[in-house]
Amino acid sequence: MVTPSESKIHALVFSAFRESHGRAISLDDLEKKSGVEKAVVKNSIKYLRESGVEIDIAASGYTLSSLPDIILPPVLQAGLKSRVMGREVHCYKSVSSTNELAKRLADSNAPEGALVISEKQTRGRGRLGRSWHSPSGLGLYFSIILRPQLDFTKMPALSLVAALSICRVLDKYTGEKSLIKWPNDCLLKGKKVAGILVELSAELDRVSYAILGIGINVNDGPNDFPSRLKSKATSICMIAGKKIDRAELLRDFLYEFEKSYSNFHRYGLRFLGPELVKRSAVLGQKINITLGKKKIVATAIGFDQNGALRIRDKNGVTIIAAGEVSLR
Repeated sequence: MVTPSESKIHALVFSAFRESHGRAISLDDLEKKSGVEKAVVKNSIKYLRESGVEIDIAASGYTLSSLPDIILPPVLQAGLKSRVMGREVHCYKSVSSTNELAKRLADSNAPEGALVISEKQTRGRGRLGRSWHSPSGLGLYFSIILRPQLDFTKMPALSLVAALSICRVLDKYTGEKSLIKWPNDCLLKGKKVAGILVELSAELDRVSYAILGIGINVNDGPNDFPSRLKSKATSICMIAGKKIDRAELLRDFLYEFEKSYSNFHRYGLRFLGPELVKRSAVLGQKINITLGKKKIVATAIGFDQNGALRIRDKNGVTIIAAGEVSLR
């Protein structure tokens, strides 16, 4: 496991390679651009090559052959604009669940913004105990440790803050307007492309930490989804018509989320309310709501200040804080 301090050094070296734009770069120039000693640069090059980054070595210097489609701390952190989110990265090839690992790190006092990411999940989870399809090397499966200084009642809105951040990035990469299906799904052309799972550790009315788990279908093709999902799921690649740089996508999300999360702390959900209304896939629609064994048919009419759904049915207007929603 690469330590956070080692990861920062590797990121500096990788950034120097990126800035060379495929041209050979000498060890002296790598030292100058990265700001670390030659011996450390050599160790970083060794680590990067062993991790799958294609770096050619010749008399003229070192050349980054191509930008790798792998999620490594230095690859992710090179060019990272967020100040808190993703500044500590724990990266794995395969885990059962990134949320479970993030909980352990949070219990061990990992800082806010620490990121747990894996190329594959064997038991990825969504809401209500559902599984999340997590094939290796195609999507983004990650969890962020948050330590919100917020009242417990405001926490349901956290998934909507994350969903809005995801949607902004989806729009950028696809040119399409993405929507949110309350409370935690992001849709492109009516199909699910991302899901969110927020889990809390709290005592009475105080939140110790929150784990924000996110799965995004990035480079999945039509045949990468199991038959049960083919009609319901899509990917950014399928909509954009081209392969997506997953590390760049994640950097963009972390930056967007950091801004929205900060504004949420300062102003509450009302700051994001107008955009939330515009992006809602359920407002004004007839919906089915499942609350345990209870099923409700209603019309979604709005959100309250904490992100709960306001509905109107035969009994009048009701506030729904959690539940399973489907369009009729």
